[in-house]
Amino acid sequence: MKFEDVTSDITPLAPADDGRHQLRDEPLCRESLVYTIILPEEKIAGWVYPRVGNDGLAAGICCAFGEGVPGGSIFEVFHDIPVPASMDFTNWNAGGVELQLPVPLRTAQVKYTGQRLAYDFSYEALHPAYSYESHPDGCPQFFADNRFEQSGRVKGSVTIDGRVIPFDALGQRDHSWGARNWGVNYHYKWFHATTPDAAVHFFKMDYLGRSLTRGYVFKNGHMSQIQDVNVLDFTLNDEMIHTDIEVVINDIAGRTTKVSGRHFAHQPLPVSEEVTLNEVAMTIEIDGHPGLGWCEMQWDNRYLAHMKLHKNIRR
Repeated sequence: MKFEDVTSDITPLAPADDGRHQLRDEPLCRESLVYTIILPEEKIAGWVYPRVGNDGLAAGICCAFGEGVPGGSIFEVFHDIPVPASMDFTNWNAGGVELQLPVPLRTAQVKYTGQRLAYDFSYEALHPAYSYESHPDGCPQFFADNRFEQSGRVKGSVTIDGRVIPFDALGQRDHSWGARNWGVNYHYKWFHATTPDAAVHFFKMDYLGRSLTRGYVFKNGHMSQIQDVNVLDFTLNDEMIHTDIEVVINDIAGRTTKVSGRHFAHQPLPVSEEVTLNEVAMTIEIDGHPGLGWCEMQWDNRYLAHMKLHKNIRR
């Protein structure tokens, strides 16, 4: 269906929120964007992940990983690049990442040129962006002032060690701004699933003895706020990498959605001294319809190290 025909019970974002925000002069404030690439037929996944701090210094990580990548993974990192306050994401250029937003909250053009790795692709959204602030309890302030998530189609190429690999695939993006305190959550699950005409996102966080969930379901032309997520099961291998997941989701439109995911590539990402993100690209099904997705699980490093010593304890 056409983007313009999508209905929603979720308060929309302003188009300006696809651009750059004025960050507070406080510790941990930053703004970041992520675009995911998921190519199971090539056994390759990756992302373009630029960010900028409240000090005006740009940084980022661009990577490709999986069995289709020589050596298993390529990580190219840049940091401490001064950018002017006037440089918006509508025309961003830092650290080899170039970004344009022809239609805010709808389309993007993304390039990355590195040493062994390059990306050049367009992004086109399947549905309106989901704002965490649209939830009745708002966005968790330890993670961002606000953030949005959106599924879409990515079309272009990835170049790995000179080999050009064209793609036309499903993918996801997010954009967040504000404080990012990695140590508050002792565990979370960040999940995306996308088919050509449906999408699911949830962020299930465990912190301070509490749990919270944000997210949406888009299917049958309607986008709705998630009411609850029941993670029925998932499997952890010896290295605490999740290899599958089964989920049932209820939304405020009264619908039940079943989602499953199967690992095809993974990469640990240590983002701080406190926590590691286990990144897993997946083939998925939404109500039995095939697609592509991503499941990131955050673990406290002390817990992660402890459980790696006890490999006999797994579900």
